[in-house]
Amino acid sequence: MTFRGHCSALFCAVSITAVSIASAAAQQEVGNRNDIMLSETEAVTEANPVNLRLAQRGGVADSVRAFVLQQNQSSATADSLAMTQTFDGPAGKSFAKFEQRIGGKRVFGAFVKAAFSEDGAMIHVTQRLANASNKIARPSLGDREALQIALELNFKEAGAPKEMLRRGVMAEFAKTDFFHRDPSVERVLISAGEKLEEGFLVETWSEKDNLLYHTLVDGLGRVVSNELRTAQDAYGIFPDHPGNTAQVGRAGPGSGNAQSPSGWLSGTQTTLNIRGNNARAYLDVNGNNVPDGGGRSVTDGNFLTAANLSQAPTTTQNREVAVQNLFYWNNAIHDELYRHGFVEGAGNFQENNFGRGGAGSDSVNAEAQDGSGVNNANFATPGDGSNPRMQMFLWNLTNPQRDGDLDSDIIWHEYGHGLTWRMIGSMSGNVSGAIGEGMSDVLAIVMNNDDRVGEYSAARSTGIRSSRYSQHQDTIGDFNSGRGVHRNGEIIAATMWDLWQAYQGAGLSRDTYLDDVVGGMNFIAPGPDYFDMRDGFLAQAASSRDCIIWEAFAARGMGSGGSMNSTGSSINESFSVPSACGGGNPDPDPDPQAGPELVNLTATARRTSRSRYSATVTVTVGNGNGGPGAGVVASITATGNSVNASGSCTTNSNGQCSATLSNIRRSRTPSVTFTITALNGDPNATGVPASVRVNRR
Repeated sequence: MTFRGHCSALFCAVSITAVSIASAAAQQEVGNRNDIMLSETEAVTEANPVNLRLAQRGGVADSVRAFVLQQNQSSATADSLAMTQTFDGPAGKSFAKFEQRIGGKRVFGAFVKAAFSEDGAMIHVTQRLANASNKIARPSLGDREALQIALELNFKEAGAPKEMLRRGVMAEFAKTDFFHRDPSVERVLISAGEKLEEGFLVETWSEKDNLLYHTLVDGLGRVVSNELRTAQDAYGIFPDHPGNTAQVGRAGPGSGNAQSPSGWLSGTQTTLNIRGNNARAYLDVNGNNVPDGGGRSVTDGNFLTAANLSQAPTTTQNREVAVQNLFYWNNAIHDELYRHGFVEGAGNFQENNFGRGGAGSDSVNAEAQDGSGVNNANFATPGDGSNPRMQMFLWNLTNPQRDGDLDSDIIWHEYGHGLTWRMIGSMSGNVSGAIGEGMSDVLAIVMNNDDRVGEYSAARSTGIRSSRYSQHQDTIGDFNSGRGVHRNGEIIAATMWDLWQAYQGAGLSRDTYLDDVVGGMNFIAPGPDYFDMRDGFLAQAASSRDCIIWEAFAARGMGSGGSMNSTGSSINESFSVPSACGGGNPDPDPDPQAGPELVNLTATARRTSRSRYSATVTVTVGNGNGGPGAGVVASITATGNSVNASGSCTTNSNGQCSATLSNIRRSRTPSVTFTITALNGDPNATGVPASVRVNRR
């Protein structure tokens, strides 16, 4: 490989993922990193099947460990895996999840997800791991200081709680009235280039506003990420005339069914406070997040109060209707999603998991007519084993007001946030947060087979989105972070509505559709982009449905060869579908004449001193036949104020390579734009040219 510019002996010795970008103008130092933050790979492993019979004797962990070693990870990295979940999904598939722990501490954001076919073959592995052999930097602050940093960022008005209990790596602080539960600080490890550093994952959850934050603070007290795990759904719409809805009687499962073995009810019940294994629905008019008093005792399991929609929702009669409707739908949604793969091991919401895996004690707390807001709803999703909270509000856009508790669209939407947070994770930010909003809409429009959302609560015949989904015109190229997560979420929802129509047109049932959608989440890494969602559904669906999925996504710019970065600032639209469809790969019928194609392009920045920072671009290349493009030379330019660099990197066996531009002056260069100009010298290769910009740190 030919290098232009500075090249150290160590740098040039790297052969697998050699990297070179040099600035002739600024003579900046060029660095190399095989691991940029967390190393991520995804593979289908039919060539190396693993028998699940061995898995039953502990072979799952051994097989995943062997796979990690095959990816050129260190033995220390492979030994750091801890299996956290195993569960069975639809169509005979089974799944295992691992987190990475080093010295008893979790590596933040590190994971392995493995899938097995009905006959026990390992069919899919996704991993994001840090090199466990790296040195670990000790922090210069403690748990209390990390908590104070998080509070200053999110809840300045909150008092400083006193430390209450320390358990291993976890410190819990006695909560004040401000908090919903005790603030906690977990010691975690953060991957930072070629080193690991000890940091802090701070959880704070407000009582009044139901705001749940996970704040990652590094060892120097800098906020690495601040993730809001409460889905806020603001429906800014125009009011219309009030309308009526029909009320019908529906039976629950009685003593139990396959999804809820002990039935829906447990303990004592009133008309304003109904509890069970999957959910607890109650009136919370004063917004204090505990059940209001009152209500009539119910001992026969019949909650049949009739609605009177000509009166205000705040009458005693209509409040009973709100609670019973909310309880019914939380349970009905639980059972429906359970049938399609949102089971105990996948992190669903149940108090008792009946020995089926996962952590219990996490049924949904559903608050009817919550007094803390109007024209809205939200759903906060803590980790498995902690109760989520759904807050439903009144809507004051009509007279009399309307009650979101009676709108199944809104309940499906809110519950959908819990589904994606538990099964995928990290559903926040401009891209993943928008996907979370859109996928929540998908549940509502598919289950009700209606392309409008929230038309009852808002009294607007077309619903609360920019258009009916059957008439939606957006493609992925219309994504713009300035539009907000709800508007951008319409892109994935419109795509999934198109896909639902295509499934019906092919004679496929809603059950099949939901099997592919919910089951596909097992194949999607946390913090996904729109193309990751497509690939997850392809991985789950039978090969006979691959073309249907490809066509729906390609019609909205998410076809073969398309990509976007993690912030949505760089998007490569593609309206192409593979020449043949099967096996969940972009082009499972290999074309020997196919050339390399740019699949993904991302960039990160890291502050290296008070005045300098480095920027790294990571390139993912396919071979044009659905596999990784190994040994491909990606030509790269890096431009910015006072920066004009060029170079190349050669992809490894996974089709990835990275390049780092170091020693960039923060005062002179506020951002760097990386551009892939050619693959193997071909400026017309699929996906090229493509650019991504990264801001200074």
